Amino acid sequence: MINAREHTLSAIDPLDGEALLQHVSALAYNIGPRPAGHDTEARARTYIRNALHEIGFTEVKAQSFQTSDSWGYALGTPFALSITGMLLGRLGRLGRVAGAILGAAGAYLTWRAASGLRQPLDRVGTQRTSANLIVRIPPTGRYYNTMVLLAHTDTNRHRESFSSTRKASLATAATAMIGLQAAGAVAQVTGGNWLSNVITAGQIAGLGAIVADEGGNFVDGANDNASAVACLLGIGAALQAQPLQHTEVWLVFTGAEEVGLVGTHALLDEYGEQQLRRAGFLNFEMVGRGNLAYVTHHSGFSHLSDYAPDDDSVALVERTAHANRRFGVFGTKLMMLDEVAALRRRGYRGICLVGLDVDGWPANWHRDTDAIGNIQPEALERAARFGLAVLQTLDAEAH
Repeated sequence: MINAREHTLSAIDPLDGEALLQHVSALAYNIGPRPAGHDTEARARTYIRNALHEIGFTEVKAQSFQTSDSWGYALGTPFALSITGMLLGRLGRLGRVAGAILGAAGAYLTWRAASGLRQPLDRVGTQRTSANLIVRIPPTGRYYNTMVLLAHTDTNRHRESFSSTRKASLATAATAMIGLQAAGAVAQVTGGNWLSNVITAGQIAGLGAIVADEGGNFVDGANDNASAVACLLGIGAALQAQPLQHTEVWLVFTGAEEVGLVGTHALLDEYGEQQLRRAGFLNFEMVGRGNLAYVTHHSGFSHLSDYAPDDDSVALVERTAHANRRFGVFGTKLMMLDEVAALRRRGYRGICLVGLDVDGWPANWHRDTDAIGNIQPEALERAARFGLAVLQTLDAEAH
């Protein structure tokens, strides 16, 4: 005999917007800000694990790794190296050689940070423990495909660099940082003291701007990215009730995305070559408000670090959007650095779904307004249902 609670749970559509909103509220309102490696990020994983168990998933893999808790280390360390190089250049020829090397290294590291590549000096900051949570849903019939759904659990700071008047110039600012560091290396070779002084002053100002941008509090992250976590939980519940026939689905709740896509790199390090080289990846980002889009070209966070989804992923999402026009999903170019960057830099397939507000940007992106009151249940439902539709399209075409 089914008890009342079991009957109530079975009667709830897991993709209903209000049901998804409850997950967002639990993460963003009850738990609140979830910096990478902090206790609240761990509490978010506990909530996700319990929700998965309630859905019926008994095997949830926790993949731990070490991380810093802010991307300021990835941007500040290269500037510190470059400034040190400028100072060494005052000590003579050997100092200029060392300074040129440090300046070139700084430019290279900043480019890597703006491009989604793993940072060689990512151990500079205080190390904390974060983790990915992984659930695998096997097909009921003959296996043909693997699709990995991604949603990160951590949150970023309130950043003035993402204000409505400044975020459009982020790529230009990051490109200028790279240019300043590269110019410092050149100045060491040419030995121009006046030029070196000007560049040093510019680099110190750049480092100061990075430090100032680190002064904001961590945000609740209702849209970025509790909305995506909610969608994966909803899709997981739908697939638990009715698995796909030919497609294995991985639900991956990544940690430490906001500090440099660390969770995705950890996932690929352990599972990439052996199990996920042929997989497709669908990343959910800030889907709790506005219209739903898939990103056809990312500028990255500099004009030197653009990337794009693979053609097969674009075609799959386009076919799904065409067959499900009621969702109003469209393709767009966007200045954005998401987990698809880590995938594409390492030769994997992947594409990003993102919600866009009326101004064409993700809503409340890295702002203290990213709270539960600014989430739209209908946007959550649209993203979850479209994500499931993408999986069903892939599965129906399997051969």
